[in-house]
Amino acid sequence: MDYFNINKIKEDSKNLLIVHGLSEKDAALVIDSMLEADMMGISTHGIRMLPSYVEKIDNGFFSIIEPEIIKKTASFSIVDAHGTIGAISADYCVKIAVRGAKKSGIYTVLSRNSNTFGTASYFTNKMAQQGLIGIAFSNSPAAMPVANGTEPMLGTNPLSFSCPSKSYSPIILDMATSVVAKSKFELYRQEGKELPDGWALDASGNPTNDPVSGIKGLVLPMAGFKGYGLAMMIDIIAGALSGAAYLNTVNKFYSTGNKAMDVGHAFIAIDPLVVYGDDFLTLMDNYIDKVRESKAAEGKKIIIPGDRRKEEKKKAEEKGISLSPENIKKLTKILISVNATEIDFRERFSLGEGDLN
Repeated sequence: MDYFNINKIKEDSKNLLIVHGLSEKDAALVIDSMLEADMMGISTHGIRMLPSYVEKIDNGFFSIIEPEIIKKTASFSIVDAHGTIGAISADYCVKIAVRGAKKSGIYTVLSRNSNTFGTASYFTNKMAQQGLIGIAFSNSPAAMPVANGTEPMLGTNPLSFSCPSKSYSPIILDMATSVVAKSKFELYRQEGKELPDGWALDASGNPTNDPVSGIKGLVLPMAGFKGYGLAMMIDIIAGALSGAAYLNTVNKFYSTGNKAMDVGHAFIAIDPLVVYGDDFLTLMDNYIDKVRESKAAEGKKIIIPGDRRKEEKKKAEEKGISLSPENIKKLTKILISVNATEIDFRERFSLGEGDLN
């Protein structure tokens, strides 16, 4: 698999979204969130999504109406995202949560009429970068059965947690409540690989290793009943409580119509300086040190949530991001409109000496 220049892809992709009607600020945010996913090894939410976003922008799937606060108290706000691009409304919600937490210590923002926001940790990290603990939940289109069920009722409903420290990068938890994100089935299909046991059921509710049958069928909860319970908790808080769709009423991103998903989001910001005091970040340094210094199994090292993603990002900063031939073909097609001429993707976005420095 080839590796490509992040900065060059970012610039052309941002300009593409501007051509298709986004402001420079919004276009930069959407592309940054996609490429951050690629850099952290979460390519299911990466730049491969750009062709679908362009198509949906052109077809009116995404609203151009700005998100707005429709209810506000000292402890929470409810936002109507008005069907805009998920990353845009999520960023709007995070800013509200941060301001509220710096004032009251803890602040929650719920969002309705939203669309998928991509990688949850992108937004919790925005809070951690400002010294806050960030938590995010989202429900999603039904793709998992309930316990002992055979039809899709719950989404893979991701959650993320980012916690800053004084000297180290944040602790980052970012996970779906399914055994994997269902979008990973498509990557396995593209690579001609079978799904591992325990990942999927086919449309009839039978276990399957075939990615196509899995795409048409169901992804299973992680850790069995525990994952199922967590998915339901998130669906209730982010979906039902916010006034968004829930259970199997959430619309799919790849639906044939132009109806927004009505996903529900929840963002919780905690300012440890207000809640705990000035030395919380030092406390977290000590916390991380204690975990790192604990006894590891022979031949292994202690891992903290987020370590693998940070390693992936460091590699990407050194050698660029990888893209499949299928995604290169799709990106080439849409980026022609920015360059006003045929382009050779590998030639235009290949890495030159010093490109990523």
